[in-house]
Amino acid sequence: MKRSCKDCLYRDRCIKKTDKPEFNKRIYINRRGKELKAQARVNLTSEYGLQMRSLRPVEVESVFGNIKGNFGIRRFILKGLTKVKLEWGLHCIAHNMRKMAAFSV
Repeated sequence: MKRSCKDCLYRDRCIKKTDKPEFNKRIYINRRGKELKAQARVNLTSEYGLQMRSLRPVEVESVFGNIKGNFGIRRFILKGLTKVKLEWGLHCIAHNMRKMAAFSV
């Protein structure tokens, strides 16, 4: 179903400056995506979902942020999964040692 954007009140906000006055915006709706989001919402707000979410540790995300943001680790130096796992392990050990040093004062 094609509709014209010509008479729309929000045309100026929605469509940026264009050389073609007949230009219309196309909006695509992923109906399957909406169904999946609704199902995920039901799962997360169910009694079992709330119970499982309460078990999820929150601290892990702060560790990633600390290693990336405060210590500037944005890329791995080594290549290959085995070496990357080793490098990440060393970063985690360093993070834990910093925490131990900070709290042993």
